Amino acid sequence: MALLIRGFQLSRMIQVAVTLGLADELADGPQFAGPLALKVGADPQMLLRLCRALAAFGVFEIGADGLIGQAVRSDTLRKAAVPTLYHAARYWDAPHLTGGWANLEHAVRTGGSAFEDVYHMPKFEYPKLSPDEAERFDLFMQHGPDDRQSAVAAAYEFTGVSLIVDVEGGNGALLAAILRRHPGVRGLLFDQEAVVARAARTLGDLVDRVDVQAGSLCERVPPGGDAYLLSQILHDWDDEHGLKILTATWTAMGPQQRLLVIERVLGEAGPPDPMTYLSDINMMVNLHGRERTREEFTTLFENSGFGEPRLYRTTSPFGVLDTWSI
Repeated sequence: MALLIRGFQLSRMIQVAVTLGLADELADGPQFAGPLALKVGADPQMLLRLCRALAAFGVFEIGADGLIGQAVRSDTLRKAAVPTLYHAARYWDAPHLTGGWANLEHAVRTGGSAFEDVYHMPKFEYPKLSPDEAERFDLFMQHGPDDRQSAVAAAYEFTGVSLIVDVEGGNGALLAAILRRHPGVRGLLFDQEAVVARAARTLGDLVDRVDVQAGSLCERVPPGGDAYLLSQILHDWDDEHGLKILTATWTAMGPQQRLLVIERVLGEAGPPDPMTYLSDINMMVNLHGRERTREEFTTLFENSGFGEPRLYRTTSPFGVLDTWSI
């Protein structure tokens, strides 16, 4: 329990190690603190102490002679690791996130957004003021430690689907994973202009198979798709706004067209996943959203014109809730 209480200190040490790029520097083998510190721009003694403390938690290894080496955990902090936690460490260290979490008590006491109480603006507006933090978010979503994009692409068969519309699909990482696995499918990526402007790098050689459109979910959802994706969208919102999003999507769809909602699902078989419940509190801190049970999703779907969903499990913590317009 004492370690859990001081967990923020361990998190901060990991984030400093990532900012210095230590895991990448150690990819080719162990090094002494002096040469390593020179490469990353650090004080040798302070660097050794940082790595020694992290080694106590299984992050890096320290030899009897002071040689600093990679461990299984620190290896996941390399940019090129598969999966990589490099982008997760940088994202959770973003100033606006730490500021919101520092105000958690406000959310618990009042039911309001801790983030909005601190920054006096909705969470979705903040990235417009900080392109660096917007890029951190894109990379975090693209490089999840659970490889959720590939897991979703493998869990659902897109048989009979010609065009997938990814609503608020970010930089297109999920759509790219699906199209690579299903070469006969085309995609339409729809999100705000500043977001889809960053999609070309993610789509790469798939750019000819994707129609990129800028717009707002609050204003319209593009028609004409055979299947629509809402990936990690509904958990950002309360039920009232969730119903509006689903109704807008239903309006754009034709009869019997598919809606695939990719989300964490609370209360499914097996022991509780701590990451799912951390995500739920993160929604409490930063937005007005929540993670939901399958029954809660079903209620939202049925109240907005969709059928009862079928849940496809994936190898990640995310499930695919498959429903259709009726």
